[in-house]
Amino acid sequence: MKKIKVVYWLSLVVMLLAVWAFVPLYSFANQFADGVKNGGSIYIEVSLTPLLIFFVIGGGISILLYRFNRKKNKGLLSSLFAPGEFSEEDEREKMITARACRRVYMSMIPVFGVMLILMMAYPFLIDIIPYYPILVVFILPLAQLTVYYLSVRKQTS
Repeated sequence: MKKIKVVYWLSLVVMLLAVWAFVPLYSFANQFADGVKNGGSIYIEVSLTPLLIFFVIGGGISILLYRFNRKKNKGLLSSLFAPGEFSEEDEREKMITARACRRVYMSMIPVFGVMLILMMAYPFLIDIIPYYPILVVFILPLAQLTVYYLSVRKQTS
């Protein structure tokens, strides 16, 4: 629980890098769809720099989080795929995690409602911000991460 702040910020950095990396992929999908609809030759231009930076920095952060999460009795797969936030050592920390997970679960309905309202603005923003759906979709994990962090911080202080 002591390292929750570090895990939060590292996860936030990886999430923002993922948003940045998915924007060119979204552009690629749109260009490909336009080429298929028009029936002519398909010419697609995509920047792979954000994707490569995401894999390099995200991979480094994943290795760092793996080292944080590794325990003596855990296997490789459980250490890789279990979130670093779930490294409880006693009953108190398990209760804090359970309460935080409950709060995250309870926050999903309002967050989903906000996401639906924001998606209603997409037709007006399609020419200005064509990758707007990606930004809206990433609100969900951002909200989950933030609610979890704030809940744990409130319970431990």
